[in-house]
Amino acid sequence: MYTSPSPDFLLEGVITALQNDIMPAVGSPKAQATVAMMQAVLQQVRQTIPVYAASLVADHNGANDALARAAEALGDAAGAEAERIRTRAAEASARPSFEAPLQLAALMTAQHTATQDIVETMRDLDVLQRAGDARADAALEALRDYLAIRYIRDRDTLLVGAGMVGRG
Repeated sequence: MYTSPSPDFLLEGVITALQNDIMPAVGSPKAQATVAMMQAVLQQVRQTIPVYAASLVADHNGANDALARAAEALGDAAGAEAERIRTRAAEASARPSFEAPLQLAALMTAQHTATQDIVETMRDLDVLQRAGDARADAALEALRDYLAIRYIRDRDTLLVGAGMVGRG
């Protein structure tokens, strides 16, 4: 996935364009309020992106822990309700816990470095291929395998899914 510009920079650019390019051309007070609300929603997304995965991890693990503590607090309480609570707690305890992900900025920097390494490796492989080294062909195939998967993931995320293909 591409890290430059980041999703945050893209959202910031849209917010700025709405403010500087769209808002001055909007004459209707209702439309101006709508543009302002759109900016607020985009800003909320910007603030959510860096902490979204960590929040999901904390919520998932916290919910499972809370279910276990609730069942434990019931002790040997009787009844169908208590049994259902204990069953849900047992099911939750069987679910895997997740670890908080790396900080997004550090991950983006590391991924950018890896991407640049791929680019430079492809340049070096081109030189080796031109020199007639057939092993460079196999090395290039390894990179192509990775890039094909990356392309499909990016296509599915950015264009297909809830993206732009099929809209309108």
